Amino acid sequence: MQVTQQSRALIAMAAIAVAFLGPVHLNCQEASPQALYDQAGQALDAGNTAQAIKLYEELLQKAPDSIAARINMGAALAQQGRYHEAMQQYRKVLSSDPRNETALLNLGLAFYKQGDFTKARDEFDELHKLRPANQQAFYLLADCDLRLGRLKDAIALVEPACEAHPDDPALEYILGTALIQDGQTQKGAVVIDRIMRNGNPAVANVLVGAAQFAAGNYKTAAATLKKALDMNPDLPGAWTLYGRALIGDGANEEAKAALRHALEADPNDFNACLRLGGVLRHDGDLAGAEPYLKHALTLRPDSAAAQFQIFALDAATGHLEEAKAGLEKLVKQWPDFVEAHLQLALVYARLHQTQDSERERQIVVELNEKARTKGPQPEVGP
Repeated sequence: MQVTQQSRALIAMAAIAVAFLGPVHLNCQEASPQALYDQAGQALDAGNTAQAIKLYEELLQKAPDSIAARINMGAALAQQGRYHEAMQQYRKVLSSDPRNETALLNLGLAFYKQGDFTKARDEFDELHKLRPANQQAFYLLADCDLRLGRLKDAIALVEPACEAHPDDPALEYILGTALIQDGQTQKGAVVIDRIMRNGNPAVANVLVGAAQFAAGNYKTAAATLKKALDMNPDLPGAWTLYGRALIGDGANEEAKAALRHALEADPNDFNACLRLGGVLRHDGDLAGAEPYLKHALTLRPDSAAAQFQIFALDAATGHLEEAKAGLEKLVKQWPDFVEAHLQLALVYARLHQTQDSERERQIVVELNEKARTKGPQPEVGP
C-alpha cells in the first residue's frame, strides 16, 4: 500500500465508513419484513437514501428488534448528514447489544464527522478494547488522540504497534508526529531515520519540518515542508504545519492560502482553523476570522490557544468586559501564557485600569526574559 493511501486513512476515513456501513445480513423468517429489507438494501446500494430510510422505517414498525435494519438505517441517515438521528439508531442497537462492533464504529464515525473527536474517541477506544485487531478502530483512535492533543496516549497506543510492524509507514508517521509534538525530538529523529531508510522521503521531510518548527526555525521548516508537499501534496497535517511555519516567518498571505488548502481537505482540522482565524484577526479581518475561531473552540473547548483567540477577538470588536473576564481566567489557569498577559494589559488600558495594565506589562517583561534565557518553549495550552 502506498504511503498516501495509508496516511489518508488517518483523516476523513471515508473508505472505512463505506466498508462498515454496508448492508448487514438479516435473519428474518417473515416474508414481508424480508422483502422490505431487501428493497431498502437495494435502494441504499443505488444511492437512494431517502427511499431506503422510508423502507427501513416501515420495516422497523413490523420488526423493531431488527439490529441489521437499525444499523443500515443509521448508515442511510449518516449519508444524508443526519448524524443525530443516525446516532439514535446506533444507540438503540447498543442498548440491546453493547458489544456490537459495527454500531460502535459507526457511532464513533458519526461523532467524528461532526468534529466531536472527544466522543468519537470514546467509541473507538471501546471498540479497540473489545477488538484490538480492528485496524479501523486503531487508526481512528490514534487520529483522535492527535487531533485532541493527547500525544502521550497516541504514543502509548502506536509505539508497540510500530515495534511489531516496523515497515508500516502510516504507523511511523503517527508515532513520529506525536513524539515531535510532545517534545521528544531525539526519539522522533530515530523514527525519521527509519522512515528515510524505508524509502519514504516525503513523510520524513514532514517530520523533519515539524522538528525544525518546534525549534523555532520557521524559514527552514517552511522550506522543508514545501519540499515534502512537492513530493506528496496529500500528506495529512502537512499543509497545516506549512501554514504555521509561514506565519512564523511572517509570510501571512502565503500562510492563509496553505491553511485554506488544509481546510478544503479537512474542515475539522483544529490547528488549521485556529491559525487561519488567528492570522485573519491579526491582519484586521475580524469578520473573516470569527467563524474559524469559533469552530476551533468547538473542536477543542478546553484549548487555551482557542480561548485566547476568542477573547482577543472580543477585545478587537469592542466587547472589552467579556475579553477582560475571559483573559483573567486564562492567565490564572496558564500563568506563563505571554500573549494572554499582553492582551489583558491592552484591555485594562482601554478600560482605564492603569495599575492593572502596568502589572500585566511587567509580567510580560519577566516572562519574555525567562523565555530568552531558556530558548524556544512549547506552546502554552492544549
